[in-house]
Amino acid sequence: MQFPFEPFPFLGPFYGTVVVLMMILPIIIFIITILVMWKICRSQRSLPTPSSFVMQAPSFAVPSSASVRSDGPDIRTVRLPSSCPSCGAALSPEGIDWVGPLEARCSYCGATVRATLERL
Repeated sequence: MQFPFEPFPFLGPFYGTVVVLMMILPIIIFIITILVMWKICRSQRSLPTPSSFVMQAPSFAVPSSASVRSDGPDIRTVRLPSSCPSCGAALSPEGIDWVGPLEARCSYCGATVRATLERL
């Protein structure tokens, strides 16, 4: 379809080129967006799971219901994440401040970190 007048006179001889670029550019941007999203999704699948460490907790950090068994020796240990779930700061066995049964405090942000009790 031809216009009876030039809609963009300032483009002059480049009018056809600009129209073609304006049609192709959104397609190129769409393809790049899809590729970037695909790459991000692939990289998130391969993220390592958060690690943890095992340590001997003080007696007050172990719940009383789990500390004594009558049917023989039962060795239990406490597992804490290696990083704070709130701020991501590294936790180490030396710097753990126990605040209650199976609860430790992050020395960086003060958040409570839950521990799990495991049987060895």
